[in-house]
Amino acid sequence: MDYTFLLGSIENILGKSHKRARDNYAFHCPFCNHRKPKLEINMATNEEGKNFWECWVCQTRGQSIRSLLKQLSTPRDQAADILKYLPKGTYVEYKGLSIVELPKEYQPLYLASTESVIANMVRKYLYDRGLTDNDFIKYSIGYATTGEFGGRVIIPSYSESGQLNFFVARTYDNNYFKYKNPEASKDIIFFENLINWNQPIILCEGVFDAIAIRRNAIPILGKSISDALYKRIIVGKVQDIYVALDTDARDKAVQIAEKFLNQGKRVFLINLSDKDPSEMGFRAFTELIQTAEELDLTGIMMHKLNL
Repeated sequence: MDYTFLLGSIENILGKSHKRARDNYAFHCPFCNHRKPKLEINMATNEEGKNFWECWVCQTRGQSIRSLLKQLSTPRDQAADILKYLPKGTYVEYKGLSIVELPKEYQPLYLASTESVIANMVRKYLYDRGLTDNDFIKYSIGYATTGEFGGRVIIPSYSESGQLNFFVARTYDNNYFKYKNPEASKDIIFFENLINWNQPIILCEGVFDAIAIRRNAIPILGKSISDALYKRIIVGKVQDIYVALDTDARDKAVQIAEKFLNQGKRVFLINLSDKDPSEMGFRAFTELIQTAEELDLTGIMMHKLNL
């Protein structure tokens, strides 16, 4: 079968391919960035409508080109142009990550007038949470006064390439339910563009926690780690992972710690007691890091028994 158009469209995303046995083509893997082309894709669609692909280094794999495009966060229009070359009857509507855009009402806080009543309300709310004017700039913090996200502080997140991948909108006057997020996948790495992957990483729950920690902290937006973040850590050079979840999520913290411990990472559990990082502040959290518990498999078992 002629795969010229399908192969060409995939090369537009992954770069030049290298022919392998049968219908397999190898590419440089975007997940682990190995120097050799180790990501192999089978261009032949089998009877079940599957095209298997796998990186032989980081073991990232899938059963369809559609799943590959989704993991690569390929824009919907571009994905559709690729999937149309699959055999008739195998195409399934692509529901990949939609492009995230900031609300049109978003206003950067650092540009807002100091005479604006609303902007000053937002500033006071953030100052009370320990943020500074430098944080407003570093994290591109803004706000909206009208529209779907009106009455909320908006904190954007950008990918390593600088593309907006998510944002969190939090009310600053408590007149609404606290958080409202965009209708987009959370399988992203929040604040990815600010992370040094060669240094120890701290995993925390929320964006205000990450900002308060002030050092290589990634908010997981809840109590479970995304696939994207998990894969990025296990294939990276980072060795030390600190897990700092609230006390009511100790079981989840232990689960996360065990996953990374099984991948050969050093894992430390931070006991937050009754306050989260955003409540205790930078100095108190820094002192707490010094007492973090390094876990091994025995320690994991003991924590499970005590849950």
